[in-house]
Amino acid sequence: MTNGAVVVIENATGNVLAMVGSRDYFEAGHGQVNGACSPRSAGSTLKPFTYLLGMEHGLSPATLLADVPTEYATATGVFAPQNFGRKFSGPVRLRLALANSLNVPAVRVLQQVGGVARLQSRLKECGVTTLGKPAIEYGLGLTIGNADVTLLELTNAYAALARLGVYRPYKLFADEVTESARVFDARQAWLMADMLSDNDARSREFGRDSALAFDFPVAAKTGTSTDFRDNWAVGFTPEFTVGVWVGNFDGTAMQEVSGVAGAAPVMHDVMQYLKKRFGTSWFARPEGIEERRGHSVLGDLADGNLTEWFVADAPTPERREPLNVEGRVNLPPEFKTWVDASNVRRETFAVHQNEGAPPRILSPLAGTVYFLDPDLPATSHEVDLRGRGGQLQWESATLECGKRDGQAVVRLRPGRHELVMTSNGVRVTTWIRVVQQ
Repeated sequence: MTNGAVVVIENATGNVLAMVGSRDYFEAGHGQVNGACSPRSAGSTLKPFTYLLGMEHGLSPATLLADVPTEYATATGVFAPQNFGRKFSGPVRLRLALANSLNVPAVRVLQQVGGVARLQSRLKECGVTTLGKPAIEYGLGLTIGNADVTLLELTNAYAALARLGVYRPYKLFADEVTESARVFDARQAWLMADMLSDNDARSREFGRDSALAFDFPVAAKTGTSTDFRDNWAVGFTPEFTVGVWVGNFDGTAMQEVSGVAGAAPVMHDVMQYLKKRFGTSWFARPEGIEERRGHSVLGDLADGNLTEWFVADAPTPERREPLNVEGRVNLPPEFKTWVDASNVRRETFAVHQNEGAPPRILSPLAGTVYFLDPDLPATSHEVDLRGRGGQLQWESATLECGKRDGQAVVRLRPGRHELVMTSNGVRVTTWIRVVQQ
């Protein structure tokens, strides 16, 4: 990590109060590169905008999301998002999914609200000008950072959240005349600020004493791009929005430096300075926000001891009994494969099956192409088989199907192969192609 950039915006006016483009302007080589205006991979910094779109479609901080292995068929192949720690949490409320920056739920929400074009369009409304490719080239990965943004425009997009949903162009000169426009509902923007300031919610991944923890309210989000090439941290109060990027101008990777360890400490120090010099406040709860009860695991699907904020006129899903007769937590059908893969999970959770729902192969999707690397161990030539239904059995005329630690798997070899899943006598097929590298 050899360089960085910082932007500070005054939310009320859009004035850029400070912009530092590099570590040292007079440094030979990269000193006069303006890192605040250089497009870099966005990492997880775009997730809040995805979840805001989700709340426009009826989601709430208490909505239950599935952090489970999931595949999406796209025009460029099969997309199977992974979390930063390459683990899946199973049932997770939206508040926790956002606070802990889980990738899989964010992709799931983007797919549910209509896909990448909606997110791309809304980000453009928030002043992001670097998303010029067709939406299909970004795909669902846009929400987890497969596109470039500049620090200046990203910080100003977050300033729209700090204005509770009102976008205003940034101003480098105080006498510039700009017009504002509402891009998000004020109530949903308030919910977003509340979630991003929840240090307890993000403690699972970041701990309670990270650089995102303040002794006054600050909404904060970090991001880390592939191979640790870019670190981001953005924080806001009603008065100020602070954005920080750190990395190397030549694009070389850092040594496993994540956003919370690289950019966040800088953002923290700048925000502390602003608080000390100018003072900060927090957002008053707008009209139309109410508190409701929910379940700590199932969120708004069941009653429990959880309290959460909701938009008052948002619909409440039909409530269900949180526990079955055996005392296990009742989960929706999309969790079945995740539950079945672990004895411990089977003892804790039960999966409610939709009556009459047809059996379905979840993975592999038809047309999936796998590449075999002869230098990797034989265990890497196995892939999981996942489906929805009861009493699942797998077979193939050309491949060996079996189980590994209770998980159905198939051992790959080159060629085109058909796989058959049988559920209570109903047969469903898919096909894959395996290529030897």
